[in-house]
Amino acid sequence: MNEKPYILCIDDEFFILWNLKEQLKKVFGSSFTIETAESAETAKEIMKEIAGTSADLAVVICDHVMPGQKGDEFLIEMQESHPRTKKIMLTGQAPAQAIGNALNHGCLYRYLSKPWDAHDLELTIKQAIDAYFQEKSLEEKNKELADNLYFHRDTKYPNFESLVKQLKAEGDPNKNHSIVLIKVVSFPIIIKTFGIEVYRKLFKKLLQLLTVHLQNEEKVFHIDSDEIAVLSDLPEPSLVEKIRSFCMILKSDDLVLDGVGFHLDCRYSSAAGQEDCFYKAKLALFRAEAQGSSDFVSYTDEHSIDNHLQNFQLSQKIQSAITKKQIVPYFQGIVDNQTKQIRKFECLARIKDRDAILTPDSFLNLARVTGSIRMIGLQMIDESMNFFSDKQFDFSINLTESELEYKSFSKWVESRLSHYKIDPSRVTFEILEDISFSENKYSLSTIRDLKNIGCEIAIDDFGVQYSNLARLLEFEPDYLKIDGQFIKNLPENKTAYLLVQGIVELARGIGAKVVAEFVDRPAIQDMIETLGIEYSQGYLFMKPSPALPTAANLQL
Repeated sequence: MNEKPYILCIDDEFFILWNLKEQLKKVFGSSFTIETAESAETAKEIMKEIAGTSADLAVVICDHVMPGQKGDEFLIEMQESHPRTKKIMLTGQAPAQAIGNALNHGCLYRYLSKPWDAHDLELTIKQAIDAYFQEKSLEEKNKELADNLYFHRDTKYPNFESLVKQLKAEGDPNKNHSIVLIKVVSFPIIIKTFGIEVYRKLFKKLLQLLTVHLQNEEKVFHIDSDEIAVLSDLPEPSLVEKIRSFCMILKSDDLVLDGVGFHLDCRYSSAAGQEDCFYKAKLALFRAEAQGSSDFVSYTDEHSIDNHLQNFQLSQKIQSAITKKQIVPYFQGIVDNQTKQIRKFECLARIKDRDAILTPDSFLNLARVTGSIRMIGLQMIDESMNFFSDKQFDFSINLTESELEYKSFSKWVESRLSHYKIDPSRVTFEILEDISFSENKYSLSTIRDLKNIGCEIAIDDFGVQYSNLARLLEFEPDYLKIDGQFIKNLPENKTAYLLVQGIVELARGIGAKVVAEFVDRPAIQDMIETLGIEYSQGYLFMKPSPALPTAANLQL
């Protein structure tokens, strides 16, 4: 059971000290222990005794003029050992310099003059007590958050975030580190066979054995469900030799848990470098896993040909672009083949990277892998609506599965349309070819909700992957966009011509209009017009651009 918190009063005048204690006992005595001292030295002894308990030293009330150490000097020294304790100077003789010293270096909470006003003193101490416990609670919560952020929940070892923090926190950015990664490839089958609790106990025991083996000279991190990192200032070969001897122990002896022996099959990698050493070791670990080797794989420059590091760096750029709202729409005109005018535009995502513009072929797959594709899509929709809010043109926007899988997506779209005062019929959502409605139960209902709002729906790249005839049974599209592989060889390839002709007749039968993509030469456009395709899109008319063409260029 915790002891009551303390209030410590320090004054060399007995009567003042007694009077102060009696006043405080009447107000705080039931909740606090009131201690007194007639000098700074006596106060330090009392503070040592309090420190040996679990009690809080919440407030210290100190006179300035005392034999030996003065009040301001004592409070400044006390700040080192008790930074949270609230310090009040109660004196009638303290010079301004002493008060200034206590304020600047001793974090003086309040200064009260003698003789003090009883009500003012009580109010000051109550406020100091409240401040003390509020700060204590905040520190405890911050520590709890730090523990959750920087330490693995099960093993309590520092985690990946802690590793990154340590690599970035080093004073010299050019300082080299050595790192070893250990991946226990037999953990998944252990979890499947014996359950998660056995796995947790085994992993914790493995970490403890490794820590003991290293004699706390290197930092051990639990960075993933099956991975350990060892960080050291030793040269890489020296660190590898230390870990290699541990590997020999794992190979020769089973890890015994409650009388059951477990043989752990591991992969090992190593690297040296600055902040990038972990990512280098990770690339080497990929190679070790691919080789199925239980020997060490050390990072070399040839590992970079796998583009893993480049992919990670590009993923960082993608995330930064999302945070900084650097996802920007480019526009490509869609020609009405009846009027020969560009009547609508497709909005295409681009990423600003300093002076360069990244196209989807360089970032889209990575965005899918990392899950950032959804935020890219939402930013694109918002930016596109904002751009066309004061313009007369219709426009289309691509949708990925990441948007459709959320039930509330159509509500969000409706709110953005209302915000930008855009008629929903001006907006066409293009369903990309890689969306499988069978894998997400909300996708079809979301599309139907978008149609109910008044938006139009196009099937993009019709005829490839999931964009096939089955789509027509799932919902009623307003447009079919014929994939470029059927269009680009239309004049020379009779099969392509017949397929496109069939798609056009099918579209007419279901009441959908057709858009031909990748139209890049007049011969293709002539055939498209002959087939009666309503819209054309491609480099023949307009390359993707951050701006719309002038009014004169809208008429072909």
